Amino acid sequence: MITSKNYIVTFDDLSSARIHYWSSDWGTEWTPHQIRAQSGLDIAVTAGRSSKGHHPFIIIEDGPSAHFLAVAWSGNWHITCTPQLNSIEITVTSDSDETPLITKTVQSGGINSAMREFIADFRDLDTHGVPKLLTEWNSWWPYEDIDIDEETLLANAACAKKAGIEVAVLDAGWFGPATKDSHWHHLRGDWDQRNIERFPSGLGNIANAIRKLGIEFGIWLEIEALGEKAELAKIHPEFVAQHNGENLQYVCLGNPDALTWALKISKALIQECGASWIKMDFNVDPGAGCNRADHGHGSTSGLNAHLQSLYALLDRLKADYPDLTIENCSSGGLRWDLEMATHVDMGFASDPDWPEHSLACFWASSLFFPPEKLLGWCDSQWHGDHAKQLFTAQNSSDADLEFALSITLLGGFGISARLPEFSESKMQIVTDFVSIYKKYFRPRFQNAAFINHLTPQPERDGKGSRTVAFAIETNNQAPLLTIYQLDGGSHLPSITYSPPKPEATYQIRNLVSDEILFKAHQGTLTVENNLKDNSAMILIFEEISA
Repeated sequence: MITSKNYIVTFDDLSSARIHYWSSDWGTEWTPHQIRAQSGLDIAVTAGRSSKGHHPFIIIEDGPSAHFLAVAWSGNWHITCTPQLNSIEITVTSDSDETPLITKTVQSGGINSAMREFIADFRDLDTHGVPKLLTEWNSWWPYEDIDIDEETLLANAACAKKAGIEVAVLDAGWFGPATKDSHWHHLRGDWDQRNIERFPSGLGNIANAIRKLGIEFGIWLEIEALGEKAELAKIHPEFVAQHNGENLQYVCLGNPDALTWALKISKALIQECGASWIKMDFNVDPGAGCNRADHGHGSTSGLNAHLQSLYALLDRLKADYPDLTIENCSSGGLRWDLEMATHVDMGFASDPDWPEHSLACFWASSLFFPPEKLLGWCDSQWHGDHAKQLFTAQNSSDADLEFALSITLLGGFGISARLPEFSESKMQIVTDFVSIYKKYFRPRFQNAAFINHLTPQPERDGKGSRTVAFAIETNNQAPLLTIYQLDGGSHLPSITYSPPKPEATYQIRNLVSDEILFKAHQGTLTVENNLKDNSAMILIFEEISA
């Protein structure tokens, strides 16, 4: 099933217009591209996940005027931009039953003005209300499923509580046969099995023990996925998504019976452990989707039926458990679009999270998503190997951790590390930044903050802007200014910022050092950049009487 929409955007002089778009894959989400509008554009996703290949967003701008376009759909889509004399014809198709678009055009103010109106329009569509934005510890990266167990989870939860973190999320590794070496990826689908070798007390008792520490409990689930060794495929072969007879390794929720099963399993898991957070993952490329004839969907509408049922499942969980935080993850950020964002509380940016990558992802995604929808960590302590993921509690300096956590303040706050192995000084840094987040950043994100992008996008491998600055602004709270200096910069540009109330007098204070930099400042501020590589400055503009 393919549906399309066509429309035209006009410019005074097309020769000065540019098209911005972003490619995406595992660990390379939000890679920026910019071309002349006269060159035209043709991008598409065919993997069955909305952000696997490219992100479903483009911007066309000539400086003063700007046009934002988002395909609000979690499956396959196709965008073409065809230049004409002084206009661009845009054609969008998708495998949704009705291609949903969100657009915004402004004639003045450029990208920043269009971004604010675009995000305001999206917020009007979202029904989730004020986000909880719990500070989170997650078990995955330092332990994966191989080394996570009951004792390890409880030890980390106790450390997280001492640091002021509010929820401990148990990622993959809790289900499957009672063996130490069972592998989560092969067993996805067997959610009724519990790995009692790793968790002998049972999930309910472990969750209660964590809550007795004074911290909430969350859990990971990949309800759609079907591992190659899962018993579910033998018990319910009618659930298996197939294309031309080939197993697609997921449960087709377009089958009403499979949807009933998925909802029952999800609710039973939440109730079993009293979860306040559920991380819904999806690590499969559905491609064109299921075309089985016995699922009640058409041969070309299997993916559409699956996604519509997934949306319904997420909405039902939120209706039945209003205080539940639902996190979207898909091999990181590979199924993250504005339609999915209306059915979850937040979305995970990317699996890898070293500083320049985390800043690049936040810079670009915060053009289209409200910051309260964006969850990202920085410098997780990996169990496996990654060329850029080098943080360990034992070998990294306190300054490295402080820099990472200063980036983690942006959006939802989380950490994935072996907290019991942190030194006393590192635990104090975590405690301090959790406190800064809860006191200053979270209230602004809960109050419809906008991100003012003051520098160009940073990029991986030493590219893009090496000085990165954002202002976090709301209608009635003091602005925050964050400045990050990545390594590899040939010069240190100053940062110029005009707060929303230029007539006001501000005391400007560094939130980390508590040092007052300016006792009374009015109007535009220019901050001389004296930052060392891989360091940050976080400033608050507190209005005072003149």
